[in-house]
Amino acid sequence: MTTILETLNKSYQDLYNQNIKTAKIDSEIILAEVLKVSRLNLITKQNTSINRDQQNLYNSLIERRKKNEPVAYILNKKEFWNESYFVDQRVLIPRPETEVIIEMLLKKINNKSKPFCILDIGCGSGCLLISCLQELRRSKGVGVDISSAALEVAHININQNQLGSRAKLIKQDLFKLNIKKKFDIILSNPPYLTDINYTKLESDVKNYEPKMALVGGVDGLKFYKKIISIASASLKKNGFLGLEMGDRHYKEIKKFLFANSFKIIDKFKLINGEIRCILAMKIS
Repeated sequence: MTTILETLNKSYQDLYNQNIKTAKIDSEIILAEVLKVSRLNLITKQNTSINRDQQNLYNSLIERRKKNEPVAYILNKKEFWNESYFVDQRVLIPRPETEVIIEMLLKKINNKSKPFCILDIGCGSGCLLISCLQELRRSKGVGVDISSAALEVAHININQNQLGSRAKLIKQDLFKLNIKKKFDIILSNPPYLTDINYTKLESDVKNYEPKMALVGGVDGLKFYKKIISIASASLKKNGFLGLEMGDRHYKEIKKFLFANSFKIIDKFKLINGEIRCILAMKIS
């Protein structure tokens, strides 16, 4: 039997030799999951021995990481907002910057006990919709996605969070979406990479995450005109539209919004100066 420290040192070196930049943290996250302890416990108990079954499981998971499979898919979980979500290769892995949409929205809502009606367009794992429903406890929501496989994952997450009575899922092509009701909040993190940007992605994204959840056409703007058009027709006056967007998209999306009676009330800028998320309000 080997100790925690010996096991981590070996896997760290194995991953480092495969040019995996996050070798140390990946090794620790995976081992903590195998041992069912926190990462802090790995440090405080580094001389503890690991039994053979645990070692074999850990080795098999590290082998998957050596092939650049994302840790979130290996462990079938990803932390987002205040929850842990089930994920696999049917859905995009939730990113920390997407949490900003929820943060901006909650800052603008004074009465969180009010019942809001929420629409998540291209819901994927359901993380945006579910996180909002957890914060806005009297609200209900609808998640729409073209992918049946993605909706299966969203369904798992809705059930895990016991939101079956407050969240509904619909399979529908965005470009055929016909919404009859009015919403207070519409959220979307649509595919926004350009075709060229997609070819330059790291292999752990390009080889594992669903392409249809990443690529938004030649210029990356394919979905925004339609989403903003839907929001213009389906949001109540003073309703909120939260969007994530790609690099150099802000100016064009801003034009679409202004042309459809929206004003931008908050935006999130990355360290490189690019606008990644915005919150807009329907003004008429």
